[in-house]
Amino acid sequence: MLTVVYDPRYRHHLTGRGHPERAARLAAFVEGLEAGGVSAATFVEPSSAPLSAIAAVHDKRYVDLVERYCASIPSGADSVAQLPTGDTVVANESYDIALLAAGGALRALDLAAAGRPSLAIVRPPGHHAEPGRGMGFCVFNNIAVAAQAARERLGATLIVDFDYHHGNGTQAWVEHALVDGGPQIGFISTHAYPAYPGTGAFSESQDVDGGFVVDIPLPLTTMTDDFIAVWAALLPPLAAKLEPKAILVSAGFDFLAGDPIAGLPVAPRAVDALCALIGSVAQEHRAALAFILEGGYSLDNLRQSAAKVAYDFGKHSGDVPVPDASMPGDPRLREMVSKILS
Repeated sequence: MLTVVYDPRYRHHLTGRGHPERAARLAAFVEGLEAGGVSAATFVEPSSAPLSAIAAVHDKRYVDLVERYCASIPSGADSVAQLPTGDTVVANESYDIALLAAGGALRALDLAAAGRPSLAIVRPPGHHAEPGRGMGFCVFNNIAVAAQAARERLGATLIVDFDYHHGNGTQAWVEHALVDGGPQIGFISTHAYPAYPGTGAFSESQDVDGGFVVDIPLPLTTMTDDFIAVWAALLPPLAAKLEPKAILVSAGFDFLAGDPIAGLPVAPRAVDALCALIGSVAQEHRAALAFILEGGYSLDNLRQSAAKVAYDFGKHSGDVPVPDASMPGDPRLREMVSKILS
């Protein structure tokens, strides 16, 4: 059964009226989980991430800047400001809540390491936050914090990112980790291209002794079957190459059609396919499996996606078919997948 990590204090990260990254997102996701069979009464609360875990990913000067800047913002529902480093709105409590979000990812890792597939419903999201700056609604890189802990505790770690937007911050940290050495680390990302933040070209992919970065920039016309085909073709062989002890998932549901600020022409059935595929790969490698929420700004899509994740990792686990490996129909995607597999 899926174990969910959540804390109602996440709503205290204020972003201002009309901002797409709002507390209602998590409320919708919780509704979906309950509809899919995971009761909110079973949720596990996190603790704040220790500063040592944040420092393993982020520069101290940046962490200190966030603390000082948030403390300088007056308390109040309408008192928000943009981080000096980029397009991320914060409020007085945002530093503390960002530590709690990273702590949620660490708690999900703890549960996954104990053999329980887990999901951390957190905000602010994290995958755009680079070692030295926050951007794209993100303050601290939650999944990178958890991935570094996973490497230290478990060994080889694979990060899977299917958000509409490229996880530039996660990739920047992975690139540092590949240079610094240590347990193997892999990063696989599909993302719309061109789209914010403008990174994630196929040419950024690399394969080195310590692991790999695989970027698959999706044309904005990518349909459901091609989206599924890319993951079904690439995830099993790349996981077999890395032999991960932990698989951490940047779960951004803004890739679905109808998202108000993103969205590919991809149907919700892709969520079922991703869950079945990722779950199967984790089982094959006996890897700890944790999902960490990233983007997704359509409340209806979030409800549907959460219900599917709860269903697919709940009492109906195993009922959803794992998609067969197949090449995408789009020639651009087919060429990229072929190069990675060759």
